[in-house]
Amino acid sequence: MRALGVKVLSACSVAVCGVAQGNLAAQTERQAEAPVDWEGIWVAERSFGPDLKGPVVLQSSGDGWAARIQGESVPVEQTTQEDGTRRWAFSVLGQGYFIGHQSAAGEAITGHWYQPPGKVQNYPFASPVRIMPAGNDAFSGTIRPFPQTLSLNIPLMPESGDSGDNPTRYRTFLRNPERNIGVFFRVVTATVDGDEIQFKNTDGDVRFTGNSVVPGRQFSLRLRRGGDVFDFTRRSRRGAVGFYPRRSPEAPPALLQPVQTDDGWRTASPAETGLNVELLSDMVSGLATFEPTGLRQPYIHGLLIAHRGKLVVEEYFHGFDRDTPHDSRSAGKSIASALLGVALERGLVSSIDEPVYSFFGGVEAFANPDPRKEQMTLRHLVTMSPGFECDDGNSETRGNEDTMQSQSEQPDWYRYTLDLPMVAEPGAKDAYCTAGINLIGGALKAKTGMSLPRFFHESFAEPLDIDHYYMNLSPKYEGYMGGGIRLRPRDFMKLGQLYLDGGVWNGKRLVSEDWVNASAAPHSSLNTEDDYGFAWWRQEYEVNGKIIDTYFASGNGGQMTFVVPELELVVQFNAGNYSDGRTRGRWRDRLMGEFILPAAVN
Repeated sequence: MRALGVKVLSACSVAVCGVAQGNLAAQTERQAEAPVDWEGIWVAERSFGPDLKGPVVLQSSGDGWAARIQGESVPVEQTTQEDGTRRWAFSVLGQGYFIGHQSAAGEAITGHWYQPPGKVQNYPFASPVRIMPAGNDAFSGTIRPFPQTLSLNIPLMPESGDSGDNPTRYRTFLRNPERNIGVFFRVVTATVDGDEIQFKNTDGDVRFTGNSVVPGRQFSLRLRRGGDVFDFTRRSRRGAVGFYPRRSPEAPPALLQPVQTDDGWRTASPAETGLNVELLSDMVSGLATFEPTGLRQPYIHGLLIAHRGKLVVEEYFHGFDRDTPHDSRSAGKSIASALLGVALERGLVSSIDEPVYSFFGGVEAFANPDPRKEQMTLRHLVTMSPGFECDDGNSETRGNEDTMQSQSEQPDWYRYTLDLPMVAEPGAKDAYCTAGINLIGGALKAKTGMSLPRFFHESFAEPLDIDHYYMNLSPKYEGYMGGGIRLRPRDFMKLGQLYLDGGVWNGKRLVSEDWVNASAAPHSSLNTEDDYGFAWWRQEYEVNGKIIDTYFASGNGGQMTFVVPELELVVQFNAGNYSDGRTRGRWRDRLMGEFILPAAVN
């Protein structure tokens, strides 16, 4: 427990000390008698870096080139590549490193900043950096690493029957927009015991304890023994943006047309494209004025709708905005599928039926040799049917994603996966296998000779006018195609529009129309019959007695990009209901089935 305002008095006269101590005792007694009210919304926010960020300048000197950032100066390595491009690289005191490429002398240097794992997200990230010419023998750019921040929101609501002047029991839950860690603690009550606030689960077990710092105004706690201290202060609705959907409890007056920016989207009002504005307004008003009372409730961060090629609805909640890249979780698997489609369109991969192990040196280079491995193709990876001992729904399988990511003996996740034993013929058994689809990234790296961040940037991000993202990496700093790339909502939604338009974005073809059609077609049965394509989920909705077919990218927490060809509709959701599939499934089907699809049908 933290000491509460204890001071050691220096030597003084008996008279002075006696008076002072007497006054202090009387004041302490009055404070002890005064009721302490802890009711309200309590918020703690912490930043864990990284500290290295901001402008970077590359300058030539007599001894070569140097990179300067935050007063530090480090040497820059330059090498000429086989394709004629020049590779630039520098590392900054263990805080990260840059690798970029320049097509010709005097041109911009385009690359990525690679940052090490952090406290909040314990894996590396790659973020794009464009370093522009800045006069003679100089280049200038900006490093924008992924910010490792964590915010915790705890409401304390007096229990019925204990709402007097000095309640001791409160209803509570823990809301956390970055990871939704409240689902793991599952606290439901808080009991005040002197200077302590004990947070308990439904079984009455104490999960963590808060210590009063300033009674009724501030408390601190550690979520786990030896963990970081979080200091909580009471916030008004306007200051609790991670808890309430909007700062104002009032319903928004009207739907506003999304802002036209230079990101490639054309915008319009919903009425202009023929959508039912009343239905959509009712939906947004309900989301904006929702009063959270429990953990397992909608935690929607963003909702965007494009209709007939134009962005018509763009709404954000819980402090999120259009410029903040959002975690995609497994929705990023649909990007892995799209990158495979890009490679096919460019002729970098000849067929989706190329053997997987041919990209990695052959079956004999890996453990658990099995003739069935030679039959495994890229098609099996993208349809979740490789035959590995791999099932994310079964923690006993060695290929389970959590098992792979939590072990440290093999940091090379490609090798870890390729070493797995087989349990079925490829194509004979469908099982959700993230480790398998991640191998697509390794195959693309082998075929293109590029790092995955570079291939992604040049073949996907740049054509789609995307310049701000964070690609999560494996321990070996390889791009991870199992999901988790962070994109701005407007940018991720472009994937849906690309597919709705048959593989074309604003006149630029990225994938073939055949690839789009094959991606949306049924290939596997994971939860229900024929519910999975090429890393896209499939679902039907009944609207006014009519069946509407949709396909969508889907990720933990509520990251979804719906494509509805029949209605010329693309819908983007981002949310924070991580590890709570039941809740996100309920609000997904209600919003799609009762508001969004009917608004387009009518």
